Amino acid sequence: MTTPAVRLPTFIVAGAPKAGSTSLYFYLAQHPQVYMSPVKEPTFFGAADIESSPVRDIVLQRAVRDRGPLRQYLSSLNAGGPLVLEWDDYVELFRNARDEIAIGEASVSYLWQPSAAEAIHARLPGARLVFILRDPAERLFTHWLGGAWRTPRVSFRERFLGALEPDGLGRNIVAIGRYATHLRRFFNIFPRPQIRVVLYEDYRADARAVMREIFAFIGVDPAYPVDMSRRHGETTVPRLRLLYAVRNRLFGAAPVAPWLPERARRGLQWLYRRPPAERLDRADRRIVIDYYRDEILGTQELIGRDLSAWLR
Repeated sequence: MTTPAVRLPTFIVAGAPKAGSTSLYFYLAQHPQVYMSPVKEPTFFGAADIESSPVRDIVLQRAVRDRGPLRQYLSSLNAGGPLVLEWDDYVELFRNARDEIAIGEASVSYLWQPSAAEAIHARLPGARLVFILRDPAERLFTHWLGGAWRTPRVSFRERFLGALEPDGLGRNIVAIGRYATHLRRFFNIFPRPQIRVVLYEDYRADARAVMREIFAFIGVDPAYPVDMSRRHGETTVPRLRLLYAVRNRLFGAAPVAPWLPERARRGLQWLYRRPPAERLDRADRRIVIDYYRDEILGTQELIGRDLSAWLR
């Protein structure tokens, strides 16, 4: 019996982080005419940037070393997981695609990785690209709230201004919000009809309408009713810092009781995490927006949308 040819992505969700891409991944995967890579964020087309990164060794700890572990991982069909940086491993992600119309993956780092646009075009020149952009000041503040860039007794403003220094901690995190610079790399290579940029604000206001738009863009039935009752990957902060510190000391970054049913896991998550109550200070916002101003105006011109709300 002839083995079916492996199909490759027809579309990629390529950014930005902290803008709803995790929920989008799960919503897309519900559509019967869509096949999504079982690994979210494989980041294959950013391999060259990862290899040249100053934190290369740390990042590569997440990479697949051989296809045995990858096959074992794929059998669990979970999102997230290892980086997939070899072509044969990347192709393996789509081995189960059959009759679906649209084949996709979601790696939000492609937006800002300098080599990603050319790497995608070299392998998948006909791929459609989806970007979700969020007010860059709010996106950055949410990233800070999430904790990876946050340290005790250092304010958001101090962290941001420090990142503007040549060797500042988090300078790459701040650079993610330079949307116009990043989008131009894609607009310079791909035909504009292959690129769709949606705004996070529209997504939050009417997610179903945005999903219909994206479904139509990737060529599947836009009216299919996906379940959007749950938001995935939302930023949370410790509910009780002492409890959270104890949990981290005992288990580190390991998932909470992965063998438990999902409802029980979500209950434990609620026990020590909550949505953030903090809001971006207006004075801090003005400082950040002044930094991004030219990028916002450039993005507005590129995508033909009024982004004046981002400048307020």
